[in-house]
Amino acid sequence: MHAVKKEPHGRRGVPRFQITEPLSFSDQIAFDQFILAVERNFLLHVTAGLNLTVVGLAMFRFFSTHPNDLYAGIGIGAFCVAILIIVKGSADFVLMRKDMRVMEDTIHRHRETTREFKESG
Repeated sequence: MHAVKKEPHGRRGVPRFQITEPLSFSDQIAFDQFILAVERNFLLHVTAGLNLTVVGLAMFRFFSTHPNDLYAGIGIGAFCVAILIIVKGSADFVLMRKDMRVMEDTIHRHRETTREFKESG
């Protein structure tokens, strides 16, 4: 599966990639693995954010003796970084999902035409 880049930054509603040639079976499997990798990446961002949230709250709650303590600052900083990690992972997933919908439609159309061809022949 070869993709041709259409837009350098990708405008809303315009896919950044277009599939240009007939797809082989290995292309279809590669696309399925790509979908799983994007979803796994999103879940890793969420997991890292939640883990950092727990560490930050533990530092703030259990190790700081008063609100101006170094541990309290580290805990609040870790909590803020955790929120940023989750937001970044979610934004990346939403942007990739838009492109993947176009690719999924192409893959499914190709699978249907090959299935119809096999059934008729």
